[in-house]
Amino acid sequence: MTVSNALFNEAEVIKDTNSALEDVQATLALALVDSLKAGDHITTPTIINMLKDLEDMQLKYYDRLEDNENVQGGLENQAQAEKED
Repeated sequence: MTVSNALFNEAEVIKDTNSALEDVQATLALALVDSLKAGDHITTPTIINMLKDLEDMQLKYYDRLEDNENVQGGLENQAQAEKED
């Protein structure tokens, strides 16, 4: 059960991290809108690149979360099979 608990804890950290990344993305998106309204096109590419980087990070976290869930499912299936024997 130690591995299962570690996977559960990791899943919670991933979810919290993704939530924080969404908050950062929202802040950057608002900064992008403000910079466009102000006519400051120098910072716009920087903000767009930061948003892309954040999205890439989130996709990696989502992939890890999916892997985590698959391992948890496998452990649960293994535990169920052991109970049936």
